[in-house]
Amino acid sequence: MPKILMIDDDEDFLVATRLALEAHDFEMETATTAQEGIDRILSGEPDLVILDVIMDKPYEGFEIARALREDHHLMELPIVMLSAVHSEKQVPYRFAPDKEYLPVDVFLDKPIKPEALINTIRALLGELRVEPKHPL
Repeated sequence: MPKILMIDDDEDFLVATRLALEAHDFEMETATTAQEGIDRILSGEPDLVILDVIMDKPYEGFEIARALREDHHLMELPIVMLSAVHSEKQVPYRFAPDKEYLPVDVFLDKPIKPEALINTIRALLGELRVEPKHPL
């Protein structure tokens, strides 16, 4: 069962997302602060991370993503950034994955339909290399 870690400070959103993920056979862990999230990633080895942008500090999620890639060298860990930053901050531009500035695999806007999130997670996990059960 794939393990998903969601880092978000919105407890209600965490509960709703847990229900959707667990209904589709994903194991979900949560963290509500940046440090707790990084600690859980380093100790628990999730298969994928879902990361909010705005938490204790504005744009804190961006800092977490860069720390995971640059400081901890977790280049293979899929990261889904899921945030309402576009609607909350009314920025005149759209954030998108960028290798140097926003090193995530996918950027999705809240609110999101559960099916869209599940499909994104499945697509990202399907791209991971898996050892064949019966090598040639």
